[in-house]
Amino acid sequence: RGRFAEFDMRPFAAASIGQVHRGLTHDGVAVAVKVQYPGVADSIDADIATLRTLIAPFAPRGLFLPTALEELKIAMKSECDYQREADMT
Repeated sequence: RGRFAEFDMRPFAAASIGQVHRGLTHDGVAVAVKVQYPGVADSIDADIATLRTLIAPFAPRGLFLPTALEELKIAMKSECDYQREADMT
């Protein structure tokens, strides 16, 4: 909160893996601040491993399950990278 002149602790919107709060920078610019739920990024590897265990018996032949799950893991970790997102805006 010290990074902002004002920060509303009540979220005004939901993000995919967090919440969005209103803030005001020290130079007076109104901003939307995405705050990630704690532990989301840290749980991805374990969540994918659990998913692999659950769906492996039902995966159709020819589905490259390890490759598909690795792509999912990459996409999920990218979704958690708020700094990368900020750099792209």
